[in-house]
Amino acid sequence: MKRNHLWHWIVLCLFLVALFLFWTYFYASDDLRHEQERSLEYDTVWSATNGRHEFYRYSSSISRYLQSGKQEDLEDALLRFEIFLGRMDTWRTGNFKTFLMNSPQLHPVYQGLAADLADIKPYMQSLSSPQPDAMHAILDNMSAKIEVIAGQSYQSSIQQFHEDRLTFQAKLMTEKRIGMGLLILAAILLAVVMRQNRVLTHANNTIAGDARQLSFLARHDALTTLPNRTLLTDYMDKAAKHLTSDEILLAVALDLDGFKAINDTLGHAGGDALLVALSARLTDFVTALPGKNLAARVGGDEFVLVVRAPKDEIDVEETIRALASKFTTQLDTAIGSMLVGASIGCAVATSREETGYVILNADVALMEAKEAGRGTAMHFAESMRTRLERRLQIERQLPDALQNGMIQPHYQPQVNIATGEPVGMEALARWSHSDIGPLSPAEFIPIAEASGDVIELGRIMLRSACRDIQLLPDHIHVSVNLSMIQLMNDDVVKLVGATLRETGLSPDRLKLEVTESVFMQNVDLVSGVLARLQDLGVSISLDDFGTGYSALNYLNKFKWNELKIDRSFVTACDTSPKALSVVKVIKSLADKMDAELLIEGLETRKQVDTFRDLGCLYGQGFFYSKPKPIAELQQFFREAEPFRNTVVQN
Repeated sequence: MKRNHLWHWIVLCLFLVALFLFWTYFYASDDLRHEQERSLEYDTVWSATNGRHEFYRYSSSISRYLQSGKQEDLEDALLRFEIFLGRMDTWRTGNFKTFLMNSPQLHPVYQGLAADLADIKPYMQSLSSPQPDAMHAILDNMSAKIEVIAGQSYQSSIQQFHEDRLTFQAKLMTEKRIGMGLLILAAILLAVVMRQNRVLTHANNTIAGDARQLSFLARHDALTTLPNRTLLTDYMDKAAKHLTSDEILLAVALDLDGFKAINDTLGHAGGDALLVALSARLTDFVTALPGKNLAARVGGDEFVLVVRAPKDEIDVEETIRALASKFTTQLDTAIGSMLVGASIGCAVATSREETGYVILNADVALMEAKEAGRGTAMHFAESMRTRLERRLQIERQLPDALQNGMIQPHYQPQVNIATGEPVGMEALARWSHSDIGPLSPAEFIPIAEASGDVIELGRIMLRSACRDIQLLPDHIHVSVNLSMIQLMNDDVVKLVGATLRETGLSPDRLKLEVTESVFMQNVDLVSGVLARLQDLGVSISLDDFGTGYSALNYLNKFKWNELKIDRSFVTACDTSPKALSVVKVIKSLADKMDAELLIEGLETRKQVDTFRDLGCLYGQGFFYSKPKPIAELQQFFREAEPFRNTVVQN
């Protein structure tokens, strides 16, 4: 027994020794460096997968910002870009760099990706003024390259895994000869490998699901799930290829009226709820129409509807009326019922060639509708395009006109009505366009305000007025208009002070005018800026007083030096006793406020006599002089004495 036991122990010891030798041969003798490299190969897959994830998150945030233009989306896009840059840094180091350098196919792809990344950085630095087409082009190039690198990394990992499994199977056959112990060990190792394979499969499925989601988001609005501009473009491309001669393509552009007020009162959650409910209504509307139709959200509160239908099955006029009626009933939203109006522009394409610009035509019609007033629907007409092209030409050439001195101040005298003696003048911008001819300030100044060029225009007018007034007698003052954009600019007070010092003009000879509408846009802000300007010694005048606003409630917010009665009152006083009564009230109010009263738009002697009899002291208008360059105005002042005597005698 002892000998048998001894034999058993010997066999067991031999087995253990054999097991130890085989374990040492198969595992312990493996090159540690080789094992580390294999583990880093999995790190390569991890880096590639995460790099692809971060790119699609970054691409999605860019698309979301380009659609909404919101500040929070801008900040998210910049953050995602920084994260993506960090992930790209890991691709340039360690085992992933070796992986790229050792692949003749991937190395040039990565170099191209690095070039694309350098190309897109300037666009990210100026993302507040985006260039969507250029950015999408670069992002598409980057997406293709990242997919190649990530896919190759994954395939390399799969190939390595396959080779490892073959080696493992060979070892497994050998290990079977030494007993059940190695089989158990092999089974454990196999289970670990299978689990790793399931993890990789799950990761691959997750990536595929994310790719499908990103693909959907790239072509649909994230909030409303309506098609976005990308899908709309695809739809229009197909229409351009397949529109038949018996079909029409109706494009409708609509913009919500008062949507900002809803956001301000109910918050963005309220605005989002409204957009979701409206999107469902618009989808139902186009679905009920004949043909292949689409409703897309292309901006914050901007939508485009496209209807492609047989000509004999759709009435454009009736369709637009039906659409407009959808905005006369309340929307049931997640936070309650809401009512919102819309401005509508539409255009029709009857041929494939016209489909290329039918949406642009609808947008042009929408612009005209918005200018006409809320709730307006307009059909496109070629005259609209002409007006738009004229506006774009003015907007495009306005900076050069300012830089080259093509916009010059003309001055209209302000006169003592009782004596005819000039007391001041108002600086008015005039532009004689080389192609269009003389442009009315009512046409180019709103364009300057919209483009921001009004700030430079204001500087030119202020500097010229302060310089030119010194060519006239010392008792003459000059009035210069200020826009809301100038008042919102932080340096307007510094600008006025610096201009006075530069030109040497006494502050009491400068009068700055703001319209009643500008003052009432932000009473507290404007009052504060005007008070600081008044501290410089200049006078402040309230222009167009009483035109369409209840400014009487706001007069006590600021100590005005002058009130200017608008020309509409002058015209009304010719036929309306009530208008005369209003002027008397305004004059009495100005007297109590210790403010001067100036009458604008005096064109006839009857009007002059009327306001002189009312006790008004100052006026300006074509009766005295049209706006003139300073050189011609000097002649007017030289002739003022005989003109004054004529007025007094009459």
